[in-house]
Amino acid sequence: MMRRQREPAAETLRLGQDRLRLRPWAGDAGTGLLILLTPGAAVSDSMASAAIEAATGRGYNRLRTSALSGIESEPFIRAGFEPCQVLALLSRPIANGFPSANSGAAIRRARRRDHSSVLAVDHAAFEPFWHLDQAGLYDALRATPFRHFRVASHEADTGLAGYAISGRSGPAGYLQRLAISPSQQGQGVGAALVVDGLRWMARWGATQAWVNTPKHNTGALRLYERLGFEQVPPGLQVLELDLAR
Repeated sequence: MMRRQREPAAETLRLGQDRLRLRPWAGDAGTGLLILLTPGAAVSDSMASAAIEAATGRGYNRLRTSALSGIESEPFIRAGFEPCQVLALLSRPIANGFPSANSGAAIRRARRRDHSSVLAVDHAAFEPFWHLDQAGLYDALRATPFRHFRVASHEADTGLAGYAISGRSGPAGYLQRLAISPSQQGQGVGAALVVDGLRWMARWGATQAWVNTPKHNTGALRLYERLGFEQVPPGLQVLELDLAR
């Protein structure tokens, strides 16, 4: 009987002060994902090379990064990575106040039993490249020291209308993930979840909020800009390296 090939496990790569998390890309065990665990600063060229060596040794045939700034991208570009997705980066001061957002949906704290419904909404809302799996959801929830995980639903519906994960690190707040069920889009659910996250950031002393989204996601860009976010050039990028070449 043929045995199913075991997927590579997630692991943390360390070299000096540099740390990267390496795990399978959601839905594609042949593609590895590199996540910077020290965001905002570039890893060394040696760390980028070590990551490629580790991914090759674990059987990946392709390697992608999480969304990186220009500075964060540099060592990977030098190692042969190329851009495969371009994202808009947006920001707004939290002290400016928040517009009203009334969607008719109830927003509550997400529970562990909501995870399968959250991932179902995520897969319905995003193109396959951006789908989260359970490991990706776990990474999003621990990306910052403090998090705010909320789901929205209507009393008459059995499923979730949407969800949002916000995070905070010092004075910076992050809208780390926002997904709205396609049947609920355009009804104010996304705005209500964003405003809920901004109020949480403000309550705990954050002064600036950040979010990113693919540049071709015009609906999300309109939502964020209507809520006071402005684009910060040049944005972010996801990089990719073909290890089979």
